[in-house]
Amino acid sequence: MKKLEIRDPGYTILLKAFKQHLEVLNYSGGTVYNAVNYTREYLFYLETTHTNLRRVQDLAHYFQYLECRVNERRGGGLSTGSLHKHRSCLRLFYDFLRLTQGIESVRFPLLPRATRSPVVLTVAQVKQLFDVCDSSLLGKRNKALLALYYGLGLRRSEGVNLELTDMDFPKEEVLIRKSKTHRQRVVPMSDYVKEILEDYVFNVREKLIPDDDQTACFLVTERGKPLSKESVSYLIRKLVKSSKIKQKASVHTLRHSIATHLLNQGMSLENIALFLGHTSLDSTQLYTHLNTKTDENI
Repeated sequence: MKKLEIRDPGYTILLKAFKQHLEVLNYSGGTVYNAVNYTREYLFYLETTHTNLRRVQDLAHYFQYLECRVNERRGGGLSTGSLHKHRSCLRLFYDFLRLTQGIESVRFPLLPRATRSPVVLTVAQVKQLFDVCDSSLLGKRNKALLALYYGLGLRRSEGVNLELTDMDFPKEEVLIRKSKTHRQRVVPMSDYVKEILEDYVFNVREKLIPDDDQTACFLVTERGKPLSKESVSYLIRKLVKSSKIKQKASVHTLRHSIATHLLNQGMSLENIALFLGHTSLDSTQLYTHLNTKTDENI
């Protein structure tokens, strides 16, 4: 939809300002690209239907249009996943309008859940991952990696951006300063997670970092350098392979898994949303459709 031409100069300026707003907030290039293009289509729709942006109160008609319009790549209508992406991007747009134009958010229609469910590990499979981490320095570092991404349910970038000062062991909390939603949150540690992270901080991390290096990064390589997002993904894949788990699993699989396990243990959706840093229960609602048996805690 990037080929759609908006004629209203006010909309053109607004779209450019929206893009700059997302870039200032340090959203990823992919998010900025999709948000701008999906918003462009929305503004084009308003133009063609002669609808005033400030008078829109409900997006039900717009999503009916999206459900019927042809998918450019494969024909047919838009998939449920695509509709969810449109909704997420328009939520960002209306957050921007509220801050800069004083336009309050509109009502978004309920959408059917995506047919593709996320991959979720069982508690036993998660234990297999922890068990392959030996007592060496790197083995304990890898166990700390699992504690962050499973035990705290962090996104990949959140773990990579974590700094040593974000850890508050006396309060058993971790401060997430840099997140996808650009909202800080505090994540509680279980006793098991705290034990692993303390062991890493006091017995491993300082041994990996050279004496002349003052890096603040929490996760480091064997040479004491900050661990990259790519390295985190590689290490998780390596642990999965070593554990003999017979299914593909990624960093985000660990996040899906802890969310599902917490739900099965009785935690409310609202608290799981706070734990994961979701801004909307729409994202958390996904886990109510998963049925992973858990009989033990980690």
